[in-house]
Amino acid sequence: MNNIFSGLHLGLRALETQRKSLDVTGHNIANANNENYNKQRAVHKASYPYTAPGLSNHGGAGQFGTGVEIETVERVKDQFINSQIFNETQSAGYWTEMQRGLEKIEYIFNEPSDSGIDTAMNQFWNSLQDLSNNPGDDAARNMVRENAYNLIDSFQSVENQLTDYKESIDQNLNNAAVNVNEITTKIADLNKQIVSVKGSDQSPNDLLDERDALYKELNSMLDVQSREDEQGNLIISADGKQIVNDSDAYELEMIEDPDNADRMILGHKKTGSPVNVKNGKIKAWMDVRDEELTVNIEKLNNLAENMVKEFNTQHRAGYDSDGNQGGDFFKSIASMDGDQTVISQLVLDENIANPDGGLDKIAAGNTVSDGSVVGIEKIDTNDITDKFEIDIRKVDPNDDDSDYEVTVTNLETDVEFGPHTVKKVDNYTIGFDTATGNFTDVAGDINFNITAKSEGTAVVNLDEAIGNGENANALSDIFEKDGNNIKSEFREIITSVGANSSRAQRMVNNQEVVLKQLNTLDRSISGVSLDEEMANLIKYQQSYAAAAKYINKTEELLDSLMTIV
Repeated sequence: MNNIFSGLHLGLRALETQRKSLDVTGHNIANANNENYNKQRAVHKASYPYTAPGLSNHGGAGQFGTGVEIETVERVKDQFINSQIFNETQSAGYWTEMQRGLEKIEYIFNEPSDSGIDTAMNQFWNSLQDLSNNPGDDAARNMVRENAYNLIDSFQSVENQLTDYKESIDQNLNNAAVNVNEITTKIADLNKQIVSVKGSDQSPNDLLDERDALYKELNSMLDVQSREDEQGNLIISADGKQIVNDSDAYELEMIEDPDNADRMILGHKKTGSPVNVKNGKIKAWMDVRDEELTVNIEKLNNLAENMVKEFNTQHRAGYDSDGNQGGDFFKSIASMDGDQTVISQLVLDENIANPDGGLDKIAAGNTVSDGSVVGIEKIDTNDITDKFEIDIRKVDPNDDDSDYEVTVTNLETDVEFGPHTVKKVDNYTIGFDTATGNFTDVAGDINFNITAKSEGTAVVNLDEAIGNGENANALSDIFEKDGNNIKSEFREIITSVGANSSRAQRMVNNQEVVLKQLNTLDRSISGVSLDEEMANLIKYQQSYAAAAKYINKTEELLDSLMTIV
């Protein structure tokens, strides 16, 4: 009789085990399209046999089995692949945001386009060329001034957008810190639940999946390290500072950089110490802000500063419509506020900008064929109309620090004066008396401003200084001439941004390939295969039916026995 009842119990265990196995299979099928889900497997084991060994046991064939039971519901997961995915997610997060940041910088520069700085330079250059051909035309002078305004607007528009983007990144970092804190709080709460479930000798598989998904998202934000303790808590740290410990989460916040008060960095709220971020989206945003944007804003301001200096220097070497020595065209660097950027202060000189007579102050004429060799200042503007050749040569051609000899030849009379020795210094000024041919260290009829940077020969035509347009042509050369010029410097900036963006895009593509391979490998192990689950359904269903049939047969035996009794 006892054996018959034990048979019913054995069949019941089989039914229950197969039913629970069907539940596990159904759970897998339901989550087949859940990318954060790891398939589960019901692990069967034989239940404890009957009876236990002892002195009171009756003799016989030995122990009898009592059926089957589920030992555990196993979560199928390769932890090594999982850790590799976490690590690569950090790099993928970094390069994705870096590429987006550089793409945004490219969009701000907007080159090539019809409204960028390069186009504004071209338009300014074209107007200077027109002025060199028509130096007395007020319309040509007006176009120079209007295109100068347009160039200033283009510089300031780009700088303002770059600065605004830089400030927006600080807001992104604040939001990122809040997002990180939300994730760590959820992980700490899951730690508490997981420990509780494990304490009741169960497997918190779905909770572990949820925690892994959050930890993966955290890895995309910054580089973190983790370990799991014996109770099942996931302990997480960043830069050696704990941000999750058991059921406690420690917040991060943006703090002032101890090394640079002008920028904010990530800090540990509890300790107040900086967190050195080395990877992830947060690191990319910091690099875009502190390197790409800062460097490009600095390059753009250096370019604007060089343009102002070179243009003003050349403009001062020419003569305006009234025959007066040219002044500054742009506001001089010396008069700018050092606490502000050059571009933010970039304006035309007040004399040029003056609506009443400002056009006449544009120095389109020139006395010098090559202003890089020598500049001149004519003292007597009425009587001197001769043409001179100025020749500057080193005293010792083999000595880089050699002094220079200046020789002046009056091309009208073929009379040569000099040579006169000048020191190797920038903008060394000597006076020249046209009547006697004497050089002097004080003002003469003409003052020669020797650049003392290179040897060369320049022709000075004092008769055509006002209206020959040579200075306008020399001014245009600042933007487009052989070798280094303002336009080539600007194109170097654009090329550098484009090259960095292309590199970032390649790294994004590489990380996508690596992560795709790892995820494919992970899904091949942990992902749900519908074919496999359908086979399991059939297997467990048939086992369930067999167990039910076994119970029916046992019940028939019991009925027969009860009939006999």
